[in-house]
Amino acid sequence: MLEVRPRLRTLEPDTGNRLYQTLLESTLAIPFKIDWASQKYSYIGPQIADLLGWSPESWETVNDWAERIHPDEREQTVSRCVELCLAGVDHEAEYRALTSDNRFVWVREVVHVLCDEQGQTTALIGFTFDITEQKKSEQLRAELEAQKLSNARLQERLRLTHDLHDGLGAELVHMIASVEQGSEALTRPQVLSMLKLIRNDLRQSIDNNASAQVRVPATPQEWLAPLRRRFNDLFEALGIRCDWQFPQSWSQPPNALQYLALTRLIEEALTNVIKHSQARHVRLSLRQPQAQELLLEIEDDGVGFDVQAVEASGLGVGMRSMAVRIARVGGLLEIESSPGRTALTARVVLGAED
Repeated sequence: MLEVRPRLRTLEPDTGNRLYQTLLESTLAIPFKIDWASQKYSYIGPQIADLLGWSPESWETVNDWAERIHPDEREQTVSRCVELCLAGVDHEAEYRALTSDNRFVWVREVVHVLCDEQGQTTALIGFTFDITEQKKSEQLRAELEAQKLSNARLQERLRLTHDLHDGLGAELVHMIASVEQGSEALTRPQVLSMLKLIRNDLRQSIDNNASAQVRVPATPQEWLAPLRRRFNDLFEALGIRCDWQFPQSWSQPPNALQYLALTRLIEEALTNVIKHSQARHVRLSLRQPQAQELLLEIEDDGVGFDVQAVEASGLGVGMRSMAVRIARVGGLLEIESSPGRTALTARVVLGAED
């Protein structure tokens, strides 16, 4: 077993050397030396008068140092310094120091611990620097960041208000007018469709305002993997075969809003397949025919439906909601359906700002 010998640390200033002392006293920091056994300053630079207003003679013991630390930092600073000094560890500390005219300035203290051959602390030497201007700059940056965050939150609230007014508000007005002016009572499916449209508009408003925190997946595979896993379990239980076709990488990725809108479209379209289509085969294809175009196709071999009749009956609010959602992110949604085939095609132009 190796014997670990205590480190001998005897680097200390030669204050008897006039050249060395001149160098010490020409720095902008306060040099100092403390005798550990007596806890007294054996040397304190004259710079203390310029930086803190105290005379070197008024700085005799470590108690003078501790008592002139701001009360909020005193206990932690002193206990940490004592602990590290006893361990023979060099260290730094930042705290507010009291000046002779009862102000506080921020300082940074750099301490080198001297030890004897047995590893026992014998003395401390170091420098004290005035970092008040640096702290002011840090505080200003923190205040600017806080103001920036506050402004961003205000913008989010304003955008949410705008989205609710123009999206959900407009749909509610349309629904109210339909109920008031309609000659027949609404059926349960019609009411359910209206409620689903409100839900979808709320989702889009939430997505729009959350887009700043959304990370677009690095690849199409990373994007579709969780959707594929979730829906494949459902399709397998229902005996539906599903083919997923997508490139391995983006020619150009969608922005956050486009990514969210297309994700919602896939979720809603595949949910409709499960609920209504009676399909046995589903195909989802994601392609980029051009670098700035994303083409999403979802096709099934189910019973189909009359697109125009559904829209005319008032039951097509879900389709209209999907179309509006895609249009808002620079895209176009087309829906074709007949017995044995229903196809949704979303074309989105990439490169638009979030």
